[in-house]
Amino acid sequence: MKQTIRSFAIGLLTAGIILLGVFYFAGDSQSNTEDIATEDMIEALKSDGYHVLTESEYISVSVQSDDNNTEDADNSDNEDQGDDVSDEQDDGNDSGQEQENSEEDADKDSPTTYTLTVESGVAPSEISQTLAENDIIDDADAFTQYLEDEDYSQLVQLGEFELTSDMDYNEIAETITN
Repeated sequence: MKQTIRSFAIGLLTAGIILLGVFYFAGDSQSNTEDIATEDMIEALKSDGYHVLTESEYISVSVQSDDNNTEDADNSDNEDQGDDVSDEQDDGNDSGQEQENSEEDADKDSPTTYTLTVESGVAPSEISQTLAENDIIDDADAFTQYLEDEDYSQLVQLGEFELTSDMDYNEIAETITN
């Protein structure tokens, strides 16, 4: 055993020395550390098709583009108000969209219901993952950690359990362990 460890150490030392020699003597072909003047770099970038801006120029361009986006939104609102016929058509579409949005909001507000089936040999992490996939819980890892910290992981019962998304971790754990 002693001879094996000694041979392994000598091999590591030899490999390290070889790599060190290659690094220093072969040189690093990518590290061309010549100091290039800023003007030369700018010219090289421009010749490659890039645009070079100073910090103040960049800020002014950003502000101008934000102003243009705001003006475009205002102009589109004004154009919609200019046509009476298009307003009547828009009103019909808006009410339909409002109904769809209200239905989606109602779906978001209503709790999701899921029937969890626990079979023999199912790990708590699998249960957590299934609940997360079915939007009962947000974080599978956090729920698994909760089950382990509160000693529920060993008490999970076999069967089918009706769970909803408005239940907290304690309620879900109590349901699947009783």
